[in-house]
Amino acid sequence: VVISAVSYLSYLLKKFVFKNSGILISGILGGLYSSTATTIIMSKKSKNACASQNQYAGAIILSTCMMYLRVLIILIIFNPELCSILLLSFIIMIIVSGITAFIIIKIKPETATENEKIENDKNPLEFKVALIFMLLYVAFTFVTWYVISNFGSHGLNMLSLVVGVTDIDPFLINLFQGKYIVAQSVLALATLQALISNNIVKAIYAVTFAGSKIRKTIIIGFAVIII
Repeated sequence: VVISAVSYLSYLLKKFVFKNSGILISGILGGLYSSTATTIIMSKKSKNACASQNQYAGAIILSTCMMYLRVLIILIIFNPELCSILLLSFIIMIIVSGITAFIIIKIKPETATENEKIENDKNPLEFKVALIFMLLYVAFTFVTWYVISNFGSHGLNMLSLVVGVTDIDPFLINLFQGKYIVAQSVLALATLQALISNNIVKAIYAVTFAGSKIRKTIIIGFAVIII
């Protein structure tokens, strides 16, 4: 319910309030839904963009900034104790990624052309999407329990790095709600490692799909927020 509410809110805003929104608003709202999907979409569209190259790069970084906000909201709801440990880290990550995006946009400001609009995302509450999320959540429940039971905190550290290639929300929600016999500091480390891993994967996607003009900018932007 919580993750669907956040996703659906961004979908409704994009569809009805900002239906003709430009690149930056699409990056912000898309990040609340899925920063990975937004990164791929923005990167692909940047290839054919005759202007606004830096706006696409900035929007990609902004989508990650909004991912931090989305995860922080989930963290506040499900695990206030862990939130108290990670709050400062999330504030720093949100500020740094926001400033990075702002600098990228302002380095070479360009005006978007009228036809450079981002299509509406699919409804995040479609049954297929919900089914995939449910399967991932159940899978991570068993995998996380098995890894912690058999390999302890070291196993959880490795798992948190691996899950970055998938949708990290099911893993993180499971981590925040689970009653695992590990210290809160271990959960905090696993949370940050999952985010870093996911950012590395998004950077690879962006460099692969983006136009050649903004690849260097994207690499620098992701390097800053990953570090």
